[in-house]
Amino acid sequence: MKYLTYIFLAGLMLLVVACGVSTKDIDATDEVSAIKETAEIVNTATPLPATATVIKPSDEFGRGGLVKNLESWADVELPKFITASHIKLSDIALVSKFRSSAGHDFSDSFEGCCSMKHYFIPIDYYGTRFTQPIYSPVDGVVLYLSEPSGGFSDDWEISYREQTGKEPPADYRDWNIYIRPDSAPNVWISHMHVNPLDEIIKKIPPTNGLMMMRGDSTPAAEGYQVKAGDLIGYGLGEIIVKRYLDGSGVPSSCNSADSRQGRAGKLPGCIATVQLHSIFEFMTDDLFSEYQKIADVSKSDFIITAEERARNPLVCEGEFFANPGNTDDPTMWLRLQGSSSLETTSSKSNSNNGSSLQAEVSGKLPGFQALASGRDIIASFESSGSHVLSKFDADQSYLLVIASAGGPIKVLVGGSYEKRNIYSRPLGNGVTTYESGKMDEGQIEVSVETNEDITWQIVAVKAE
Repeated sequence: MKYLTYIFLAGLMLLVVACGVSTKDIDATDEVSAIKETAEIVNTATPLPATATVIKPSDEFGRGGLVKNLESWADVELPKFITASHIKLSDIALVSKFRSSAGHDFSDSFEGCCSMKHYFIPIDYYGTRFTQPIYSPVDGVVLYLSEPSGGFSDDWEISYREQTGKEPPADYRDWNIYIRPDSAPNVWISHMHVNPLDEIIKKIPPTNGLMMMRGDSTPAAEGYQVKAGDLIGYGLGEIIVKRYLDGSGVPSSCNSADSRQGRAGKLPGCIATVQLHSIFEFMTDDLFSEYQKIADVSKSDFIITAEERARNPLVCEGEFFANPGNTDDPTMWLRLQGSSSLETTSSKSNSNNGSSLQAEVSGKLPGFQALASGRDIIASFESSGSHVLSKFDADQSYLLVIASAGGPIKVLVGGSYEKRNIYSRPLGNGVTTYESGKMDEGQIEVSVETNEDITWQIVAVKAE
């Protein structure tokens, strides 16, 4: 009986101790083991599968917004994650080829002097410049918006005024949108020159290119979730697929060989190893069939291979192409249908500030008398390439009328210590004419900055 009592008491004590162990502690132990197992799996030599996900976002994503261990994803074969068109294909006349000379140098850590993105040019380019719907091509999350910055950030406004004689909408935001695809968390899909929806802006505070280059930008805490085909804004159809192989994952505006080799090359945004891809590399066959309903094309038609480009290299002057591709060049552009208003003549009209604008597709420069339009000429200049022009005296208000046979070109007024940019034309072909607003009298010095092969004429006339 005595021994039975001891056995009973011992069993009771074990029961009390067992009940005192928290189930929370048991769960925590199991969780630690699970995390340890997951870490061991992630760190093996076998690459993560393309659709791999990690349960906890805090474990998966780094401070820049992409997957935390970019190096382990560098060789992962990504799935076909482009499942919806980012633009209405029925509206599109032209698509630039990957590695073409369209636009400007837009290249990655492995190649240089080529355009490694796609421009989609609508049939009614100027009519839909600010109203063309832009959609998310992927399931993912918007984590960054960036406002334009840098020396050419207002070129779109100048070009629109120059070609149409109209003012851009006062409320138009020419921003960039960055989406991280759910199935490719080491990639940024970038939509450039787009006015984002107000509901996106409410969730994503905008940053700028310089902060991104420095690596100072951080992704929105919550982000804006999108499904493939969701409307995200209005604007141009430029689209970029950039895969990050190392670095913080903060999207960067270091997009040219000139940037990487210059002073900006020491910034985090230029040091990161990135690889640019064509959207057609990751496009589903179902989606591409929509292209084939419009034109007899294959995915390879939209891409100039690295080997082809190496055999026929382009020449760059800074970030610009010495010989940019025309829209009628089939080696650089693929025509889906019809023609675009970008390729046709804009008629002469007056903008809201009274400046006169005219554009012609081709032809010779109009001449000083035509530029003056019957007004008294104070001074006139004609040449090609960059020049600092002879000073002239204006004893009353004057204005400049500028004609150029191509772009880029800038015209500045002022001395060596203070110059004011009065005209800036982006890359382009064909003769265009621009008339400035009134400027004050004085001793005037005009500077022209452009490529050697671009001819121009400038007349200074008395303001009426």
